[in-house]
Amino acid sequence: MNEFTKIIKLLNDTGILGVLIFALIGWFTRVNPALKQKIVANKSANQREALTLLDKLADNAVHLLSTYYEIPGDEKRQKAISDVTGQLKGLGHNIDPAIISAAIEKAYQAMSTQSTVAQKKQAKFDVAQASTEQVFADKEVQLSKQKAESNTEIAPLKVPAQSVPVETPMEGDEK
Repeated sequence: MNEFTKIIKLLNDTGILGVLIFALIGWFTRVNPALKQKIVANKSANQREALTLLDKLADNAVHLLSTYYEIPGDEKRQKAISDVTGQLKGLGHNIDPAIISAAIEKAYQAMSTQSTVAQKKQAKFDVAQASTEQVFADKEVQLSKQKAESNTEIAPLKVPAQSVPVETPMEGDEK
């Protein structure tokens, strides 16, 4: 302890102790808060960058999946969430799936307000699919009636003269 007091007295006599105290006070009042503010600003910039990237990836996923007419909407949403999550993790970003889901919903809402070719084709596909399902249901009823009327021989099905034309694929359609 005696040596410690000798060192303090020496530092005080030479003025170094005052400089050290001044430096510590300056560090804790000026430099440290400035560094903390800089760290917060960099973190905010990184978060903004990640969210901007998330919006772009969500837009791309929604537009890509909008061309998959045969996949139901809920499956498209789940696939979009998993695709975007995988891409973000590959780029080193870890974002909450709820935020990713919200970004995908935002991208879908933005796309659904526009009139796109994919939406028109999806509507035609849905109408054609419903029509086909109705025709099959009608044929099933017709077969069951024929079967009930006579168990011996089934007559050929009555096929309508008009049929719904199948749209030929256009350039850029998914196959």
